[in-house]
Amino acid sequence: MQAVNILCCLFVFEPGLADLSSKWNNIRSRFEKPPPLWFMPTSLQREEILSDFETSGKPKESSWPDVPTELGQISGVAVDMFDRPVVFHRGPVTWDSTSFDISHRYRKIADGPIDVDTIVTLDPVTGDVLKSWGSGLFYMPHGLTVDVNGNTWITDVALHQIFKFKPNSTKPALILGRRFSPGSDENHFCKPTSIAVASTGTFYVADGYCNNRIMMYSSGGTLIGQIGRQGSQLFPNMVDQFLIPHGLVLIEDQDKLCVADRENSRISCFNAGLKELERFGEPLVVSDTKFSGRPYGITAHGARIFTVTGSSFGWGIQRPKGHTLSAENGKVIDTWNSLNGLKNPHDIAISSDGNTLYVAEIGPNVLTKFDLE
Repeated sequence: MQAVNILCCLFVFEPGLADLSSKWNNIRSRFEKPPPLWFMPTSLQREEILSDFETSGKPKESSWPDVPTELGQISGVAVDMFDRPVVFHRGPVTWDSTSFDISHRYRKIADGPIDVDTIVTLDPVTGDVLKSWGSGLFYMPHGLTVDVNGNTWITDVALHQIFKFKPNSTKPALILGRRFSPGSDENHFCKPTSIAVASTGTFYVADGYCNNRIMMYSSGGTLIGQIGRQGSQLFPNMVDQFLIPHGLVLIEDQDKLCVADRENSRISCFNAGLKELERFGEPLVVSDTKFSGRPYGITAHGARIFTVTGSSFGWGIQRPKGHTLSAENGKVIDTWNSLNGLKNPHDIAISSDGNTLYVAEIGPNVLTKFDLE
């Protein structure tokens, strides 16, 4: 009944969706934030909410100055070769119910690209802006990755493309996907969400909001293979049945690729196929039953996986929080939160020494720094 009520509300917000037989997943994939909460929690649920906002375990929020006020929705965060946080933001653009049509085509092409620098590097101590770029290049920023060689990798869900930029260059060295053209064949993406890159240059793309697949490419951009198939909102899904694979992290020394499978509310890890290509996609680890929430961003260091989850509305209420999991068996090691409680966490990154985490949020548009003890 609850899902039906939320579904009806979505149709109210978007009159163009008149066909009540439309698939729930197709509708939900068009929104980044969960639907509003239309019911009052029970006393037991209220206790759960309050306990979620208590800071417990590790990591611990660090003192951190306010990020620049001119930043818009921060969709991505990464750490560069010098352990400086880099954010990818949307400036004056927001993703809402008017951004895409039923076929996932961007409705606001005529507005032109974002006319402010969308990629900003910050000082890890002071939070001061060290450099910025990206003006006039992107329409709806989403995923950001900086590889070990300093290359910057971008996904833009409006363009339905992924980009690679070499250090200190604003001209793409590689572009995959067809501009403003969503699709499901080998030459198209549909709202790609995230990229993970190996030291060899091999990379993986989560083709995330529509196609529910993970694609593996050579360093030159040749498709090597792909895994994943459409999952169901109504029935339990197999490990390779994704419902919006929203984040990726590569644990290279373990030859393990882990996926923040958002609407399945799980972390799933697969063989990355770097050592034995024929094993690419073999299931290795799935988060245990104590894991709860919808994972948006994911990162890892050593034997630990870190993820941030957004609100969930099922039989109970799950408020946003951070989770630490074992990369070996998927067990939850710890849950954590910011001092005031995370609101809409969207991405997470970790420093090379494993001592600092950064969590990017969309509305409020903030970057929170955590120290790991």
